[in-house]
Amino acid sequence: MTKQERPPRKNEVFFLDIENVNAKGFGVGRVNGFVLLVDGALTGDRMEARVLKTKTRYGYAKIQRLIRPSPYRIKSPCAVSNTHSGGSLCGGCQFQHCNYAGQLAFKKKIVIDALERIAGIAHPPVADVQGMDFTEGDAPFRYRNKAVFPVVPSPNADGFSIGMYAARSHRIVEVNDCLIQHPSHVRVLSVVKEYMRAYNIPPYDEIAHRGLMRQVMVRTSRATGEIMVVLVINGEKLPGENALAEALSAEASASTVLISPHTERSNNVLGERFRTLTGSSYIEEHIGDVRYRISAPSFFQVNPIQVKVLYDCALEMAKIQPGETVLDAHAGAGGVALYAARNTQASHIAGIDIVAPAIINAKENAALNGIENTKFITGAAEEVIPTMLCANAFRPGVVFLDPPRRGCESPLLDALITAEIPRIVYISCDPATLARDIKHLCASGYRLEQVQPVDMFPHTGHVEAIASLRRADT
Repeated sequence: MTKQERPPRKNEVFFLDIENVNAKGFGVGRVNGFVLLVDGALTGDRMEARVLKTKTRYGYAKIQRLIRPSPYRIKSPCAVSNTHSGGSLCGGCQFQHCNYAGQLAFKKKIVIDALERIAGIAHPPVADVQGMDFTEGDAPFRYRNKAVFPVVPSPNADGFSIGMYAARSHRIVEVNDCLIQHPSHVRVLSVVKEYMRAYNIPPYDEIAHRGLMRQVMVRTSRATGEIMVVLVINGEKLPGENALAEALSAEASASTVLISPHTERSNNVLGERFRTLTGSSYIEEHIGDVRYRISAPSFFQVNPIQVKVLYDCALEMAKIQPGETVLDAHAGAGGVALYAARNTQASHIAGIDIVAPAIINAKENAALNGIENTKFITGAAEEVIPTMLCANAFRPGVVFLDPPRRGCESPLLDALITAEIPRIVYISCDPATLARDIKHLCASGYRLEQVQPVDMFPHTGHVEAIASLRRADT
């Protein structure tokens, strides 16, 4: 960079063309070769942008004046989402102001860029994103079956706020409605707010570690309409908790209400224990013709419509042969394992998960569906699976990986490599860690055959991707 091409400085204003967007919802532009990230900007926007701060290799800027809007830009239907003048208020969505075709195009490029940049794969075999079908409006809404709403102190008349975190902040944006949530979720919040006012319930202050109500988690089944409410508290008991449970049942149609004591100083959403105030303590969801009972701590995808798309794609990539043994390394409440057991002719399917209540659910779900060729084991995949694969009697033809956002631990990948597992189907919610793990596998005898992104989270920067890998010698 020459002297004339120095990096931009704070508060300087530049003309900027947005070349791309990233998964966090920032538009990416360049000034004298220096990258500026602009909240709420879209590919094709031309603007005047004011520099907010700079780091060694990149900086942040804000839209000062939109000169030529992106062809993808629309008026956001949400009052607290991205706008062309101020970036994001609520941190839940990044692309409410972008048409759906644009969202899908951006997400495909995010996956491609990660595989090229991190995995070092030129022209990776990434298919177009499988988007959601919708019949009304310009994009799909109301798809989320789960929400977590923090409860925090506030200077307002109530003394508390319940809502969503603002983008990159612990400040709360009050939620009166949320277009991506099931409508039942905001009805639950209304009841909880009235209860907290009536009983003078103090919100949890994470800095002082005092106050009572920490989080409200809501799960709704699209198949059955059942609603689970989990009240996370900094204590053991709520004043008037039975009256609250009755109100949630009567006014918000809650089918089960639970208390989760959580008295630790931590960012974990839920406590380790659950006490049922009313109902069965679980809800039931259906994916295809498989029924899943889901308890409060069990992982289950938040978009049941797209889960079927995801699972169908995963099974198509797996190419499970009659009589094959299958391993699901991150089984949750049964997820892919039970779907594969119902829809393929695998002889035996083993599922692993570190969350004990999820494994209990998985076993119950197998019985609920009359599925007998599955076995579920509690434990960390990177600890249990290497031991399993050391036994020559267990050699799966296909392994499904569906790890959390941080990706797979090296001992797990190394065990699959050493065992020369013929086919791996990797389901990922983070393109960067997916690319990192694919690089590891491809350097150790695997080839990447196909990547199918699936839009599980419309209007956000998140994208699920399924990658199929095969041993190069098979």
